[in-house]
Amino acid sequence: MRAPEHGRGMRASEHWRVMGTQRHARVMRVLLAAALLALAAPIADAARATLRAARPGGTPLVLEARSTDAEWIIRVTEAGAETQVITVETDLPERRPFLADADGDRAADLWVPVIGGNASTAWDLWVMQPDQARFRRAGEISGVGFSRDQAGRLVALGREGCCTVSMLFHRIGADGVLSEVFSVNRRLDDYGPQRCTGNAIAEPAPPAVVRAACALEAGRMPGVRLGPP
Repeated sequence: MRAPEHGRGMRASEHWRVMGTQRHARVMRVLLAAALLALAAPIADAARATLRAARPGGTPLVLEARSTDAEWIIRVTEAGAETQVITVETDLPERRPFLADADGDRAADLWVPVIGGNASTAWDLWVMQPDQARFRRAGEISGVGFSRDQAGRLVALGREGCCTVSMLFHRIGADGVLSEVFSVNRRLDDYGPQRCTGNAIAEPAPPAVVRAACALEAGRMPGVRLGPP
């Protein structure tokens, strides 16, 4: 006599119920792991850097920099003693600060990334005060690259649209404040007499500086290249 079919059907139903329960458990484990990773992400993604800022006539300052998801916190020490804590709001917590002499005094100045857009990045510039073992904020500067020319001006290289390259010249005044002085704009799609011109901002662009900047190869900058690295 044949065995009743309902017994076999109940066993199959039980099998699929167990399989479904196991599959649901696996999905829940995956979701839980993803949630834990999401909670840990701000810690895992936090960037850290130790910088040694050279200064004339003194030992280097040590800068311990760390980021949260919204700011850079930089602890400045001299011979192990804390002299300053710098906090800068940022949209770029994963991009590290760097050091470069912005004003030509042979002391390393602090550049902290704050905003990124296309290839250009805005940096908060802090100029070292070597005798005080501290840094003073000069202002914000934006570009794809930076240099210091022979006259000590800070130059930012930027792009405007598809076809214009600009060099924006800055000066750090006696008050320590960064200001725009003049610019040189160079069109890459025009070979006429107006393809490279100087433009006044706080003062006229010196003709010799304009000629020298316009004679540079594409991508080159006047003076000493500073960064970013």
